[in-house]
Amino acid sequence: MNEIAEGVYIEQCTDRNNCGLILTGRGPVLVDTPMLPTQGRQWQAEMQTTGLVEPYAIVNTDYHLEHYMGNVVFMPVRVIGHEESERPLSRYDESALEEIAERYRSEDPSLASEIMGIRFERPEVSVGDQLTLHLGGREVQVFYLEGHTPASLGVYLPNERILFAGDNITNNEHPAAYQANSLAWLETLRRIKEMDIDLIIPGVGEPCGKEVIDPLYEYLAEMRRRILELFKQGASRRECVEKVGMLDYFPVPKGQESEVKLRRRHSVERLYTEIRIALRRRR
Repeated sequence: MNEIAEGVYIEQCTDRNNCGLILTGRGPVLVDTPMLPTQGRQWQAEMQTTGLVEPYAIVNTDYHLEHYMGNVVFMPVRVIGHEESERPLSRYDESALEEIAERYRSEDPSLASEIMGIRFERPEVSVGDQLTLHLGGREVQVFYLEGHTPASLGVYLPNERILFAGDNITNNEHPAAYQANSLAWLETLRRIKEMDIDLIIPGVGEPCGKEVIDPLYEYLAEMRRRILELFKQGASRRECVEKVGMLDYFPVPKGQESEVKLRRRHSVERLYTEIRIALRRRR
């Protein structure tokens, strides 16, 4: 664990996703959990060696498995999520777990088997717009940040001026927009830019400041602009995927070329559908 402020830690987990730990007078609050149970247990053991007790709560910044699946390691514990996360969580079935388990089946059959046995529970505490926790002298604000998903949350420490932004913020990385509301995302980025923040913990990448917001905003806005222009010219979704480009906006890590191209494709497809629906409603 890396301490980024007094009593505030981050852990870089699977695929460089960031997980957080906030010490409070009522016990630690976790922000997301590692996707793989093995990593979750390693993090749990590291916490325990420092004398930390079981978590007071887990806040999941969205319902995607890389943020949520590792909750199973820490149960029973209260889980805080957005109210719109319940339906997507209920739709996860064996095929979703199978897709993840298959990545590890050859090198770690026991891990693959454990993944297949995971069952998801809906959050114990559902957040609509905002929830403020006063935990033994530490104030923790949890609030809705629609954009990356329809159920994304941010975790804000007002006294420390630290924001755990989830995947609404990526640091010099191609964002994933395959379940996004791009207009809401752009509004969320404007909102974050106006907040009293010294340090942002992005969903992916190193901790950063507000300097990462403008490039991300420009990426999403430019992708929307290009798709809209192509759509009005009669381009199909497939043609948009081929013509939009955007891969040169952020660096593509070596060995992740296929993954980033797939992420960009899914993002273009999502924004194409969003634009098509919006234009049809105007008619």
